[in-house]
Amino acid sequence: MTLVSEDDINAYWEDGAVCLAGAFGADWLAVLAAGIQRNLDNPGWQSRVYTRDRGPAAGFFFGDAGVWRDIPEYEDFLFDSPAAGIAGALTGAAEINIFFDGCFVRAAHTPSRTPWHQDVPYWPIEGDHMCSIWVPLDPVPRAGSVEFVRGSHRWGKVYKPKSFFKSKEDYDFRGGGLEAMPEFEALGDRYDLIGWEMAPGDALCFHGHVIHGAAGNETGIERRTFQARFSGDGMTYALRDGEMHPTFPDCGLAHGDPIGGPAFPPVWRRGAGLLGRGAIPGGDEPGSSSSGKRRVGARAHARPA
Repeated sequence: MTLVSEDDINAYWEDGAVCLAGAFGADWLAVLAAGIQRNLDNPGWQSRVYTRDRGPAAGFFFGDAGVWRDIPEYEDFLFDSPAAGIAGALTGAAEINIFFDGCFVRAAHTPSRTPWHQDVPYWPIEGDHMCSIWVPLDPVPRAGSVEFVRGSHRWGKVYKPKSFFKSKEDYDFRGGGLEAMPEFEALGDRYDLIGWEMAPGDALCFHGHVIHGAAGNETGIERRTFQARFSGDGMTYALRDGEMHPTFPDCGLAHGDPIGGPAFPPVWRRGAGLLGRGAIPGGDEPGSSSSGKRRVGARAHARPA
């Protein structure tokens, strides 16, 4: 297992992102490769083919989210790999829950980029301990890597979510008072953009409020990535006044409820380590609930004392 150093923890909280080389070995990469192929063959209800839905665009860009219960390889990775422990070490959380899983597949010569964005405004969640672990199954050159605006999670700002379908357009997001997301690639000399060349099995770990984006895949090889989204201490379910993706209509949580329950089970606990599938809460199947929607406000994010 990759040991997370104090320098890694400091980089996570100061910069908003850190890359852990060689976090996952060949066995876990084989598990994820089988899972992504299963996912491509059996897309979930929230899956998207961005290159088709954008109008169409060149190449092939596929994404899916929230399907770990239907993809056993994803479930194995979330429950049994070192990923949840890495999230716990970086965030300092006492307990880590699964929020959701995701994958992106870009075919060779697919120029479609990922727009600059923060993750949390797209999702029904709020809090400071949202950690994503992004694992490539194929080499990622620095020119095509995810780039982060260093320290932007500490600005205390929430920007309008950008559309992944229409270039330079915002999501249908009716909450007022949010600034438009700047085009940081055009302002690179004014901001410190960080990113890494990555090998298969490296782990890119980043805060839920850090601003990031990515170029398309201009290489001659496919690019497959898996994302594990983990929720730590104090995270709550958040209904936003506008479009969200992914959504969890049957999770059984109302606005402001702590993240947990069968939809978002605990997977790691400080002092105990991985909890196994026996920690999934029992009871009735989670049902839909509703509550008044309100916009979640911005706040600054700093490493816990």
